[in-house]
Amino acid sequence: MWLDLARLALRFLLAGAAAGGAALAGVLPAHLVQAQAWNPASGGWAPPPSLHESPDAVLSSTIPWSTVDLPHARARSTVSTAAQADAPPEVWWYRLRVPGEALAATPQGTRLYIPRWQTVGTVAVYADGHLVWQSHGSRVWNSFNRPVWVDLAGHAAPGVPLEVHVRMANLPGVGGALSSVWAGPAEALWPGWRLRSLLQTDLVAYLRGAYLVLGVFALAVWLVRRGRGEAGYLLFFLLSVGHLLATLFYLVDAEGFGVPDEWFSWLTLVGSLGSSACSFFLLCRMLGRGYPRLARAVVAYCGLVALAALPLWDLRHEAMLPLLRLALFPPALVVLCVAALGAWRERSWSSVLLAGAVALSFPLAVHDLAMQRYRISIEHIYLTPYVYMGVFTMFLLVGFTRYHRALEVAEQANAVQAERLAAQELQLRETHELLRAAEREQTLLHERQRLMREMHDGVGSSLMSALRLVETAPAAPVDVAQVLRECIDDLKISIDSLEPVNADLLALLAGLRYRLGLRLEGAGLVMHWQVDDLPPLPWLDAQNALHVLRILQEILTNILKHSGATEIVLSTAEAVWPPPEGGGDGTRGVQVCIRDNGRPFSPPASEALAPARRGLPNVHSRALALGAHCTWSTSDGAQAQGSTFTLWLPLHKQG
Repeated sequence: MWLDLARLALRFLLAGAAAGGAALAGVLPAHLVQAQAWNPASGGWAPPPSLHESPDAVLSSTIPWSTVDLPHARARSTVSTAAQADAPPEVWWYRLRVPGEALAATPQGTRLYIPRWQTVGTVAVYADGHLVWQSHGSRVWNSFNRPVWVDLAGHAAPGVPLEVHVRMANLPGVGGALSSVWAGPAEALWPGWRLRSLLQTDLVAYLRGAYLVLGVFALAVWLVRRGRGEAGYLLFFLLSVGHLLATLFYLVDAEGFGVPDEWFSWLTLVGSLGSSACSFFLLCRMLGRGYPRLARAVVAYCGLVALAALPLWDLRHEAMLPLLRLALFPPALVVLCVAALGAWRERSWSSVLLAGAVALSFPLAVHDLAMQRYRISIEHIYLTPYVYMGVFTMFLLVGFTRYHRALEVAEQANAVQAERLAAQELQLRETHELLRAAEREQTLLHERQRLMREMHDGVGSSLMSALRLVETAPAAPVDVAQVLRECIDDLKISIDSLEPVNADLLALLAGLRYRLGLRLEGAGLVMHWQVDDLPPLPWLDAQNALHVLRILQEILTNILKHSGATEIVLSTAEAVWPPPEGGGDGTRGVQVCIRDNGRPFSPPASEALAPARRGLPNVHSRALALGAHCTWSTSDGAQAQGSTFTLWLPLHKQG
């Protein structure tokens, strides 16, 4: 029922195209649905160059022409002997008369349009007794599926009836068929010819090319991901190649493919068998089920048929093409059963559609086989290529559905993972806040301990010294005010070390000058500053700044108490350590120099220091903590006067 509706729709479509073209041309073309046929007793494969040179004397008035309806088909046998296959051809002539009113003069001229012819042999078309078109190449795999489009320029006069002859030479017993014929203005016939060319060959070629591109892409994916259970991509590629080989004979043109007839027939057969086997394995993979015994049976059957059909055994394919096509039904039936069973078990729309597409291929294959056997009109369109497209599209659709499901599962997994990650980030943030709070508390504790230690060693030590002097020598005069000033200076220096100096040593020295300036002036000492710009010291934090201040405070206090100097010069500069001797390279740093004009001073060896004198050991220990170096030097000569203290500080503290 539905096949009849499809045929009716196609006829209306083609008729509509022809009518539309006729309306554009203004002249109705002639649709020839009757012809006169004649089967001469002799003939050859090659058509004569003209009817006057034909050995059949086609132009003779004594020929017993018989009237036939177009399309006209002659019965075809399934099997012939080798002798029949090598016998001379059977020749049939068709004579048609084109009315003069269909041959009006138009800008594009007149054309002869034959929708389809089919036989195992050759076909030639004559207009006004002259050869205007003939088939070329293979007699078996010829251009039967391509509409004939002949330019009648020079052979048809406007308004004059034209006689057209069609010569068909074929193998004995294989029969032949000729469709109805159109003749008239090119403008009127072009839409119908173009539409039929699209449906019979061009669209099939476009779709085959598109699916082969997808198959190559699947092959590339398999090559990248092989070994990961992705054999479905390889099966998809093999399926696309098999479909291409199985439908090549629909696309043969006058030039052919340059492959011998037997091997070309065998390739199309192997392509059909291979596509059925790949469809079976791909379907099993998509349904998640395996049928080992059935799989072995399918492979064995396809292999045996392909082996038996090899041209090596002198098998005459041209005489038994329909029989070879029947050999494709068993594996296709297995694919249908597997698809139907999968649809019954899964009950999903994709599996049902896939089973329906596979089931649809059977009546359409019967339709095409009937066309090959000339059981139905050859003006129909071969539908098997489009069934392949439908099944192929269903595989793509099912694959896309499964891919979409995989994406949804991946998205859900990503969402769950994102939630877990957010919870872990929150927990990590809370832990980080706790660690930062503990770190702040630890830092404050260390700072308190450092301040307590500095106050104990600085202010506390000074107060204890003053208390010891008062208690042990009450009769001696003690400058308590001076002691208290020193205690206050110690306290202020400890407080100043807490101020940020931003790695600027000069800012630190400026604070020291401010704190000790009044005290030095009160003692009659004049202090000169000769400072230059210095590079920043990244390591100069509060604790290290206090070490620097304590060292310089100790040196200035010793000068004040013991040297009797009247002038002090404090200078800064960039320097390297150790000092360059003989061109050697040292470590870059800065130095602070304090020079006085008092009594020269040379520090005693560390083991010679009195236990009560802790100033110089503190200087050395603090310099060691900074990674610094401190030296004392005096002027040479009999009139030597004054000492120079140098504190070298590195630009980058090691460790």
